[in-house]
Amino acid sequence: MKESRIDSSDLKNLAPAGAGLPKGRALFLRYVGFPLLKRAVSFDRALDHFLKEGERILRLAVSVDEDALFKRVMVPHLFGLEENSRYYSIAMVLEHLRIVGMALQERIPLLSRGEKLSREVKIEEYKPYRRIDRDIVEEYRGFIGSFREKLLENIGDIHSENRHEHPWFGALNPKEWMVMGAIHQTVHRRQIEAILKLLR
Repeated sequence: MKESRIDSSDLKNLAPAGAGLPKGRALFLRYVGFPLLKRAVSFDRALDHFLKEGERILRLAVSVDEDALFKRVMVPHLFGLEENSRYYSIAMVLEHLRIVGMALQERIPLLSRGEKLSREVKIEEYKPYRRIDRDIVEEYRGFIGSFREKLLENIGDIHSENRHEHPWFGALNPKEWMVMGAIHQTVHRRQIEAILKLLR
């Protein structure tokens, strides 16, 4: 196991995990950007985009050695990226994407079958502040490779009005959670690109 080095002097100036986006960006995403996307993007298209971004992320991750993979870098402000998430390593981004992706893989089918989710979604619980395995790239590769099959094996009505609250975007149905997941992949792919730019 390996852990990305944490420098407290870098962390102390960041907002706490779960603090959210700057108010203006948060309002735009919740009431303009995301409503437009969830109407325009189908479930299948969102799923395809999620996986394509996953493949792009893998190609970026394998382009660096292990030291670079675990080196934390403070990236500039990126649209859709919470302040607390700016100081990650590539390994931490991969772990975060696995945590979020596995939650989507479990919860989208449950919602689609009419089941209620009792646990509140708290952004801070999905942060990668844990020990990360040296094989994180292969773990993420396996996750992406099996995501579609595991997501769809017990899927029901993706347009069900059975909803669960997202702290930034409000109450989402199964299809809307998939759209959110696709956007999330893009945000963090851009983060990895920003990390690589600074590492090089």
